[in-house]
Amino acid sequence: MFDVLAVRTPTLPPATHTNCYRLGDCVIDPASPYPEEQERLRRWAGPIRRVLLTHHHADHIGGVDALVAATGAEVWAHADADVPFVVHHRVADGDHVDTGAGVLIALHTPGHADGHLAWQLAGTGEVIAGDLVAGEGTIVLLPPEGDLAAYLASLARVRSLAERLWPAHGPPQPAALADQYIAHRHLRTAQFVEVLATRGNCTPEEIAGTVYASVPGANLTLAAAQVRTHLAWLRAQGRVSERANGWGLA
Repeated sequence: MFDVLAVRTPTLPPATHTNCYRLGDCVIDPASPYPEEQERLRRWAGPIRRVLLTHHHADHIGGVDALVAATGAEVWAHADADVPFVVHHRVADGDHVDTGAGVLIALHTPGHADGHLAWQLAGTGEVIAGDLVAGEGTIVLLPPEGDLAAYLASLARVRSLAERLWPAHGPPQPAALADQYIAHRHLRTAQFVEVLATRGNCTPEEIAGTVYASVPGANLTLAAAQVRTHLAWLRAQGRVSERANGWGLA
């Protein structure tokens, strides 16, 4: 099974670390930009041939340059991953990587980030999920990358394949957690629609302030950004429209 090393990263609270995974001659998401953590990563990784990425967010790629310089490993990432270093191999959905300790299958799972990949261990229900789900904290969908329709489809796809999810933050989770994430997104959408039905036209900030008012420690700036992602999904369905004084039901 996977070796896991949690390294300190500048990620979203309450998470403080990102999980790096190793299987055979591959490391997935060497994440930390901090020199002392990069040294831990180097010693833990040992001789490797490839660095595989789930996606390009800063708390997943901060140690790539250092690990590549130390090991000579090649970087593998999806074509839509926008990273500030050389990618030696652009991964497509369904690609297989023989790590020497098992074969990893690339699953293109966008919605949280463009070019997001999950990695399934062939012949098993074990899936490295990246930021599809979290064992600690939550997953944000921020415009312009955040796409609710794609995210819901990615969750459903992984749920159909996985028995256990290995997230980027926190401990492994049962695959049924994906069902909870899908249900939660639909609940939030219903709450946002209810605000519009009750109050009329509202800005995303006003919707967030209403729905998240009872959530302890809620970051209303991030919440408003997530509201925008849900509103974009509703607009694509013809259920809401954006107007000069905010968003309203269509």
